[in-house]
Amino acid sequence: MSQFPPHLVFEQQSGEGDVRVWQQYDRRWLDFNDGLVQSEIILNNPEILPLPLNRAMLAGILFAEMPKRVLLAGTGGGATARYFDNCFPDVVGDAVEKSEVVAEVARDYFEFPVGNNWQIHTEDIVDYVQHCPYKYDLIIIDIAIEQKTPEWIIEREFLKQCRSLLTDNGHVALNLLVDDGNAFMHSLSAVREVFDRQTACLSLPNYRNTVIFAFNNTPQNIPKEVDEYLASLEASWGVEFGEFYQQMLKDNPHHSGVF
Repeated sequence: MSQFPPHLVFEQQSGEGDVRVWQQYDRRWLDFNDGLVQSEIILNNPEILPLPLNRAMLAGILFAEMPKRVLLAGTGGGATARYFDNCFPDVVGDAVEKSEVVAEVARDYFEFPVGNNWQIHTEDIVDYVQHCPYKYDLIIIDIAIEQKTPEWIIEREFLKQCRSLLTDNGHVALNLLVDDGNAFMHSLSAVREVFDRQTACLSLPNYRNTVIFAFNNTPQNIPKEVDEYLASLEASWGVEFGEFYQQMLKDNPHHSGVF
């Protein structure tokens, strides 16, 4: 039996490029015609985050409490907002997306939650963090230009502004896409300087992405009963925290950051 091919649901040119929405069976995804999937959802299963990166960006929860307010810097289709709204409906969130076209796509095609708990702002994140009145337990920064993290994201002033928006026990999860090891160390050093070395890294095998977690203050320790702790988190979140934790043990030398 032949596989039903993906079909194009939406396409529009914007200042960011060619914004396209595809669907195959109950999978729907967003791309910018550059070979990368920007967002993906399973239409009938909002509790599932299909993209490994979206799940990995939540791994800082290993060292933190359940967030009450979340900021998404770079919304894409808003799959993470949809996930929180379904699985943890008490969480309040703001999503900042510079492109009006992408913001509309998130609402119209990716079930971005519309209601009192989640808001989407069509604004430059650099401007938003300068006037934002809220404090966040979790800030997720997932912005790439031409498949690389723009340099301004790791500039001291922007990182300091993000840290100022964190609650005492809050943290930032930053998706880092760079060309080589030197660029990675440059970026990591910048984050570690601003966050007083309270950081951890998570690489994604088979992907170029590395997630950097940066904590406002010393995070909580992993309990000694680590297996039970990981199993409990996985049951609550539906995320492979055990695999992420083991990868973080490989990625972070002893006495580096939070390890």
